Order: sequence, then C-alpha cells, then structure tokens
Amino acid sequence: MSTPVPKAEILVVDDDWATRVLLSGLLRQQGYQVAAASCGADALTAAGARQPALILLDVMLPDTDGFALCRELQCVDATRRIPVIFLTAKGDEHEVVRGLKAGGVDYIVKPFAAEVLLARVDTHVTLSQLSRGLYRALDEHAERLQQANRRLRALNMEMATVEERQRRQLAQQLHDTTIQELVLARILVEGGPATSERRDQLTGLLATAIDQLRSLVFELSPPMLQRRGLFDALEWLAAEMGQQWGLEVICERSGAPPVLAEVQALVLFQGARELLINAAKHAEATRAVLTLSHDGDRLTIVVSDDGRGFEPGWLADPDAAPGADDGETARGGFGLYSLRSRMELLGGCLRLSNRRDRGAEAMLSIRAHAAAPDSDA
Repeated sequence: MSTPVPKAEILVVDDDWATRVLLSGLLRQQGYQVAAASCGADALTAAGARQPALILLDVMLPDTDGFALCRELQCVDATRRIPVIFLTAKGDEHEVVRGLKAGGVDYIVKPFAAEVLLARVDTHVTLSQLSRGLYRALDEHAERLQQANRRLRALNMEMATVEERQRRQLAQQLHDTTIQELVLARILVEGGPATSERRDQLTGLLATAIDQLRSLVFELSPPMLQRRGLFDALEWLAAEMGQQWGLEVICERSGAPPVLAEVQALVLFQGARELLINAAKHAEATRAVLTLSHDGDRLTIVVSDDGRGFEPGWLADPDAAPGADDGETARGGFGLYSLRSRMELLGGCLRLSNRRDRGAEAMLSIRAHAAAPDSDA
C-alpha cells in the first residue's frame, strides 16, 4: 500500500499556546505539514529556512506586530512570495485594510469557524503552489534567455575572430600567389627591352594572376551560387580543389533542388569549401566524396574523405574551441569550431565523426526553408 504524499507545509505564528495547538491539529488532520513559532524572530527564521506554502500570522506578537513582520518577510527574497493570512481579534474595516496594505492575502477573525479557516487555507495554498510553479517556469525561462544571450555574445566574438582570421588568410594567399606573379611581371617589364620571349612570359604571368584573382573572388562571393544554385557551385568547387590541392572530389546529389536563403547558400558553400580544404591540408586526404541531399525539409551536405581522420581526444570534445597553439594539430580545429558556430546561428548543425575503415565524415545540416535570421540578431 503506498504512503499518501503529505500536503504543503504551513507555518503557524501565534504567541498563544492553545491557538497554536488548535490550528496545528486542524491542519494536520487535513494532511498538511505544520511548523509553529511564538514570536516574530522565530517566525522569520522558520520562514526563511522552511519556505512554507502559507503563513498563518497573528497580528499581536510579544516582540512585534504581525503587520511589521509581514513587511519584513516581503523584504527578503526567500520569503517575499509566501502568502500571509492574518489572524486578528478585530474584524473592523481599518484592521483589515492595514493587513492588506502590509502584504497579507486574507484575514481570519478570532474566534474562527474551522470550516471557514480550512477553506481559506486550501484556497491560498493552491494559489501559492500555482504561483510558485509559474515563478519557477519564469525563472527557468529567464535563465534560458540569459544563457542564449551569453551564447550569442560568445558567437559574436567568435565570428569577429573568424572574420579576422579569414582576412589574414586572404592577405597571405594574395601575397603568396597573385602578388608574386605581379612582381615577376614588373621585373620582366623593367628588366630590359621587350622581346617575344619576355612578352610571352609577361602574358603568362598576368593570365595566371587574373585566374588567381577570379578564383579568389568566386570563393568569397561565388556568382554561380546566385545564378545556378548550390550544387553547380559545389561542382565548380570540386574542380578547383583538384587544381589547387590535388584532392579528387566526387559530387553526388539526391532529392529535388532546395529553396535557400542567400545567407544559407553562402554559409553552406563556404562550409563545404572549409571541409574540403581541411581534408586536403590537415588530413592529407587524396579523395573525397561530397553528397548534397534534400528530403523536403532538411538540406544535408556530407563530406567523407580517405585521410587520417580526426584526433580522438578532440573529437570527443569538439565544443571546446582550440587555442592558438593547437588549432592546426586538431585537424583544423578552430576553423571547424567557427563553422559549427555559423551553422548554429542559422539554426543548423555540424556533426563530425571518423569512418570505420579510414578517413572522416563531416555533415552540414539545415532546414532548407527556414527563414534567414536578421543581420543584427
């Protein structure tokens, strides 16, 4: 046979011993737990420690009056939401108004009828429990909002760091390729009289520099992405990965072409590019398969490679952003961490795993028809 669950606890505050015994007995018969105090100081201590659902408070106490005690209870966070019913020998209007202004929710005139007292107690205990549940839900919601705000601030800082890192990479790429080609072209122009051989060399250098700039511009803001869609842009990217990194990339597609917001398409394209570069640069892969699928709800891009996979320790805790010293050793850890942050901002996700035989698999997933977030969100 199961033991009945006891009702809420009620604190009885009265300096009269007989009244305390009578009230405690009535309440316990109804299944309530009861604590008692005979003065204001004991009542404050008991209320703060026990957090009762209701306080029955006598107006006249040896060390204070009930109105002052009620105001003290409302000044403390731990007790300010506990409802108070005043017990008074005076039922005049002035006394009732004083009690309500002091923060009481009801009053009972002595001598009282047991049925009336219990009915009022039941009502206010129920209201107290409902309000506590509501306040608890509001507090939890407020905490979730605060966590979301903290996460958003952290993501904003991450995005600023990512942008600065990408600018440095762009500057390094321009310096190592295009600028070097243009410097050699200038040397040819300034090095002596023009000859057929010099003109051919100069033309070749300029053509290479132009191709490099076009490729870089496409990667930053691919026009094909707007004109022909994500899959055609990914096929172009696959060809570029073969030329730049020697990585053979096979593109596959399943499902009808999805409808994407511009920011979603751009982040997915850049994410696929980072995953492929990560596979070639950090995992030393020679072959990768890029699969784009759409099931009518979610768009998924999976990049699987034959490289050396992710570090097991880092893969076990990928949410910990690597520091400056280990960003490269974690197989592009910081870049993948920032990519995860960008996907989360769009309501998507990045999942990473090692394959059973060899290599790794990375998946980008997002709701294809989800509205793009505001730029200042």
